[in-house]
Order: sequence, then C-alpha cells, then structure tokens
Amino acid sequence: MSKLLSAKNAKLMKEKINLFGESLKLVWKSAPGWTFTNIVMSVLRSVFPLLLIWLLKEVVDDVTRATTSLSQNINLVWPIAAVAVIWFLDEASSDFSGYVRKKQAMKLEIYMYGLLHFKAIRLDLINFERPEYFDCLTRASREAPWRPNSILNNLVSMLRGLLSLLLMAGLIFTLHWTLAVLLLVANIPGIWLRLHYADILYNFQKQQTPESRKSSYFNWLLTGDRPSRELRLFGLGNYFIDLFKKSFMKQKQEEIDIIKRRTFIELISNLFKASALLITLLFIAHLTISRKLTLGQMTMFLLAFRQGMIYIKDLFGSMAGLYEDSLFIDDTFEFLNLKENVTAAEPVIKTGSLKKKISVENLSFTYPGNNFSAINNVSFEIKKGEIIALVGPNGAGKSTLVRLLCRFYDPDSGNVKYDGQNIRNIDPEEYRKQFSVVFQDFMLYNLSAGENIRMGNIDEKNPEDKIRSSAKTTGVHDLIDHLPNGYETIIGNLFDDSRELSWGEWQKIALARALFRDAPVLILDEPSSALDADTEYDIFSRFREIVKGRTSILISHRFTNVSLADRIIVLDKGSIAETGTHDELMRRHGIYFTMFTKQSSRFNK
Repeated sequence: MSKLLSAKNAKLMKEKINLFGESLKLVWKSAPGWTFTNIVMSVLRSVFPLLLIWLLKEVVDDVTRATTSLSQNINLVWPIAAVAVIWFLDEASSDFSGYVRKKQAMKLEIYMYGLLHFKAIRLDLINFERPEYFDCLTRASREAPWRPNSILNNLVSMLRGLLSLLLMAGLIFTLHWTLAVLLLVANIPGIWLRLHYADILYNFQKQQTPESRKSSYFNWLLTGDRPSRELRLFGLGNYFIDLFKKSFMKQKQEEIDIIKRRTFIELISNLFKASALLITLLFIAHLTISRKLTLGQMTMFLLAFRQGMIYIKDLFGSMAGLYEDSLFIDDTFEFLNLKENVTAAEPVIKTGSLKKKISVENLSFTYPGNNFSAINNVSFEIKKGEIIALVGPNGAGKSTLVRLLCRFYDPDSGNVKYDGQNIRNIDPEEYRKQFSVVFQDFMLYNLSAGENIRMGNIDEKNPEDKIRSSAKTTGVHDLIDHLPNGYETIIGNLFDDSRELSWGEWQKIALARALFRDAPVLILDEPSSALDADTEYDIFSRFREIVKGRTSILISHRFTNVSLADRIIVLDKGSIAETGTHDELMRRHGIYFTMFTKQSSRFNK
C-alpha cells in the first residue's frame, strides 16, 4: 500500500514539474527580454539589503566612537553617504523591478489570451452542448492570463529569498547557530498552514465553478440588454435579485468559513514568530549589555534577524505559492489540451466550388446527454444549382442538419459527401468557405454597418462596391445610406455615436452579409422571420435571381416561400417523412399538406 502511495506521489510530483516547465516556456515565449531582466533584477535586489545592514553597523559604531571619544578624526560622511546610495539603489531597483514585472505581465497576459482565444475558435462546436466545457473554460479564463507569470515570479522570489536568506543566516550564524535554527523553525507552522489550505481552497473553488457560473448568469439577467424588457414587463427583477443573492452567498459563505479557520490558525503561527523574536532580542540585548557586542553589531544582528524573518517568509511563501500555482495551472492546460476532433482525416483532399452535388448518406446524430437522435438515418442529395427547402415542425432537426452539412459537428454514423468526396477528408476551414449561411440566431456585431456586411468575407480586398450591391439586394441600402455616417455608422447600442436598428433591419444586414460571401452553397435558416411583408415579397419574388448560380437550402415555416423550391424535404422527429415538389406533396395529403393547409386556412379567414 505504501509503495502504491509513494508511486502515486512521485507521479503527481512529476506532473507538477512538467506543468511548471510548460508554464515557464509560455512565460519565456511571451517576453524573453523582459523575463531575463526580471531575473537579473531579482538577483541584484538580494544583495542590497545585506550591504545596507553592514553599512548601518559601520555608521552606528562610528557614531558611538565619536560620542565616546575626544578624537576628531572619525569621518561619518562617507559611511552615511554610502548608506544613502545603497538605500537609493535598493529602492530604485524595487521600483524598476515593479515596472519590469508589470511589463512582463502585460506581454504574458496578451499572449495567454491569444492562446485561449485561438483554442476557443478552433474547438468543436459540440463542446457548447456540454456544461463541463463551460466549467473548464471558466476556470481557464480565470487562471490563464496571470498564473504562469505567478509561477515565474514565485520562482524568482524563491531565488532572491534563498540568496538573501543564506547571506542573512550566515551573518546570524556568526553570532550563534541556535538563532539561525530558530529563524527557520519559527516559520514552519505558517508554511504548513498555507500548503494545507491551498488544497482546501482549490478543491472548493473547483467544486464551486458551476455555482459561480450560475451567479454570473443571474447577474447577466439583471444587467443585460436582451433580458431587460421581459424583466420589466413581468416584474422579474426582485425574483432574480433573490436568486443571485442565494447563489452568490452559497459560494462566498463557505469560502469565508474556510478563511476564518485559516485566520485563527495564522494567529497561532504568528505567536511562534513573536516568541522567536522575543528570544532573539533578549539574547542580543544580553550580549550587548555584557559588552560582547557593539551597538553597531547589535543593530546589524537585529536587522539581520528581522530581514531573515522576512526572507524566510518570502522563500517559503513562494514555495507555497508554487504549490498553489501547480494546482490552478492545471485548469489552464486542461483547456489548452482539449482535443479538436473535427479535423481533416487522411488522406486530406483539396476542395473548391461545387461541381455536381452534395450527398447525405444514412446520417444520424445525437446531442450529448440526450437519449434520442436529433437526426436519424437521413439520406438525400442536393444537385448543383438546386433550391432545396427543409420544412417540418419545431425540433424536427432542420437546424441540426444544417450544422452537420457545414461540419460544425461530426455525425454518429453516416457521411456527407461533397462532389463525391467525404467531407471528413477535407480541411474544415477550407470546406466551410464553400458555404454562406444566415443562421436563425445570427450575430449582431456592434461595428459599422459596412463592417457588418463585410464580415461575410473579411478577406475581400476591395469590398466597398460589393457591400453596397449586397445591401441593395436585401433592401437595406437606403436605410444605411441615410444613417449619420452612412456605411461607417456604428450600429447597435454598446458604444458612443451608434445607432440601434430594429430586428427586421438587423435581419436584412445578416442576409446582405450572407450574399456578400461568394460561396457556392447558400443556406438560409428562417431568413425572413422579422422582415416586413413588402421586403419579404420583394426578396422572394426575386429569389431565383438573387441566388442565381448558387446551390441553396431554405429553412422556413412560411410555406408561401417554401413553395418556390425545386424540391421540398419534410423532416419529422429527425427523419425524412416525405420529399417532392410543392405540387407532389400537396397531392400526397401527408404532413406537408396538413401544415400548408392549416397555415393557408389561417390567412384566408
């Protein structure tokens, strides 16, 4: 049993050392020059205090001799000047080191955010269906920007503390070896305390991550723009204030209780230190009164012991800090090491504009945590230039199918083939360039109106004319043209000098963004849900002209728009219920006929 524990501890220690190594590599990569300067300054700062104590001893002894002797040959100017110079250098190096650490921390922070952001935009979209992913992301976002730098600073602090402590302990050892031992022993309880509670606080914070996210969610409900209207209409403010308080207090009260226990034990630890200081003071005072020490030596040893207490606290505190860092940095690497499963499988195949067709073969997909399939054994083809409509009741799997076609998810079984090639063998980024999509929950970018449209293809070199052309096609050009700064006007309500749009106007912008992208496949998921009747009629009466040359997939609950498709695929409970043209489906008297008839009868009344 003891061998197993020993092996386990050795493995844990090896993992922590590896994490330290990886963290230091990140620190060095982010700012090698500033990291080196930080180390050099820390070494220099370990020497100045000893010089200062020694010079103070000389000053005190010279002053004592000057006051007890009639000699006028004692020169106090140079030792006092030396004290002032060393003190200045010590203070200046401290200030400069603070600047160096701040500069280095800034470089590291932007570097770590870059790693987090790069990883976040490449991770599989399926992660957003898993609560544990959000816990992992929250912990990584909280620790990543500063924790690697904390590791470096703690290591540097250990180096400085060790050098300074050796110098001070060596000095104290010349007085009596027991004082040097006392210096070490007095600080042991405090170090044990920090190590012990580092584990407790880490495990507590890790367990509280879901509750912390819940508190953040309630805070967003109370302060965010999107929930603000319902919050006021339904009078939900006080209700969510109570939920926030309960969630917040649940996590904070437990943390306060842990800190309360730690504080009580810290008082006992401080008693050990005070006792050590008392013994040292009595010992040095006795030697001084017995004339075995000069006043200068007394001052030197007292200051050395006091500085030694500080350095040993810094040294062991840095060791404890490293232990804490080893616990928390794991959260960062846990996120950075998440695997990206939606990648190009060998052999990797180049792709380009659609030449023949997209084939869906026996496709099935289940969301994490569900015990039923969102898509179940679906097969169909979309020929180049064809307009396909996907219809069905809510939850039938229409939007999920679009995500599979775009390869945001990989299916549980079955394949999607693009011109006969399995999309698993195509680089996902290159493959997605062949698609332009208006999502049902499209993005509202608080940028200029022109930039909002240009987001459809940010790599477009000369986008101005094309932006205007796309805006005219969707009927939003006149609106943008009459904004205070035209296409340069910031839209949204987050920033100064911006102009908010209606939901229907935002939808026109999103549609223009999709058209701006020269992609062979266009997918429109409820593209007219917020459009006024005139705009919707104008767009869909010219729909074939607008999508000319593109293969198009239209998802809509408005059957007057769906009827213009070359072929309609009806989904029900994740499976294809029926397929055909509008006329063919109406003659079958199936699900489509029922849905179309109900909608038509409602409008005809």
